[in-house]
Amino acid sequence: MAPFGGHDLVVGGSGMLAALCVELARSGRQVSVLARDIGRLRRLSDLAPGIRPISADYTDAEALAGALRSAVSVAGPIERSVCWVHETAPQAPLAIAAHVEKVYCHVLGSAAANPAAPQILASWHEQFSKLPNLDYRIAVLGFMRDGPAGSSRWLTDEEICRGVARALTTGGPVSFVGVVEPWAARP
Repeated sequence: MAPFGGHDLVVGGSGMLAALCVELARSGRQVSVLARDIGRLRRLSDLAPGIRPISADYTDAEALAGALRSAVSVAGPIERSVCWVHETAPQAPLAIAAHVEKVYCHVLGSAAANPAAPQILASWHEQFSKLPNLDYRIAVLGFMRDGPAGSSRWLTDEEICRGVARALTTGGPVSFVGVVEPWAARP
């Protein structure tokens, strides 16, 4: 096992969550980053010691299972995870959670906060309630209202990373990155 202060898994970490991966590694964590683009993964792993790139497609259940086993065999038990998994792989979040020992931070897009669809968040909590020893957290990505006359914009990668880091380390069951209200103000 690597001589770091614990093992984190970031799924989908080579894009908007790249800065989070670097921050975790620089804080002394062993960070397994699972993504499809090997070139982006290699560039990311050059930014900080402790980043371990894993190229796999989480929509492929067998590839995902192999990648998770590999991460555990190389870096030890996964204590915490941050997962940005699109709805194209509905089986992936629970498959990933089965390999996580402590904290699972599930990153969801702003649609999860749609007031007309409260069942979205409730459904995720219900699914993860079957894993009672796991601290399941949701980080919902919202938007910012900071322009002239209350105009809105989507979050920057930096804002996303800061908000997800807070959700991972100090968050409760649901954290909002940016704002999600008023719903009609979404960009």
